[in-house]
Order: sequence, then C-alpha cells, then structure tokens
Amino acid sequence: MKNVATAIGVSLLSPILVGALLGVYFLVSVGEAALFWQVFTTAIANAHIVGISMAVCVLPTYHLLYKRNKVSYSAVMTAAMLGGAALTYVFSVSGGPILIANSIMCSLAAALFLYSLRQRSTV
Repeated sequence: MKNVATAIGVSLLSPILVGALLGVYFLVSVGEAALFWQVFTTAIANAHIVGISMAVCVLPTYHLLYKRNKVSYSAVMTAAMLGGAALTYVFSVSGGPILIANSIMCSLAAALFLYSLRQRSTV
C-alpha cells in the first residue's frame, strides 16, 4: 500500500513537467517569457484534473486489473487519457488545446504511476 501511495505522489509531478515543457516550447518559438509563465501556471492550475483522473479512473482500473492478475499498461494509460479528456470537458473547457494538454498530463501521470510502482516492486 505504501508503494501505491508513493507512486501517486510521483504521478502528481506531471503538471509541472508538462507545464515546463510546453512553456519552454512556446518560449523558444514565440520568444516571450510571459507566455512561459502563463502556460506553466495554467498547467499547475489544472492539476486538480490530474488528481481526480487518478482517483476516479486510473486507480480503480489498476486495482481491477491487479485483482485479476492482468495488469495491462495500455489499459491503464487509456483510462487515464479518456478520464483526463472527460474531466476537462466537465470541469474546464469543451475543446481546444487545453483539452489535449490535460489529456497528456493525465496520461503522463499514469505513466509515472506505473513506472514508480514497477521500480518500487523490483527493489
């Protein structure tokens, strides 16, 4: 249980990573530092969608597959991406680039969750 809690904590780094990566991309392409901070803070502000997606979609999917001894990384990642898109639609916006960014943040969070579980289980 401690491994799952640690993996959830690691997965919540995804808004920081995605915000920084997209911010650097726009900083390099447009050249305005204000745009970097705007993109970065928007990603941090939408971190609640990642947390809710982890709680509502990823953990139940992982738990169900774990109980049946059929953990499939693609199933967990798909649940995260679809959950992120659905929750963004419900809570935030109905379309646009933020929908894609939040889906990417949720799938990265699921990937970090699975990676952290895998690293902790081999130790």
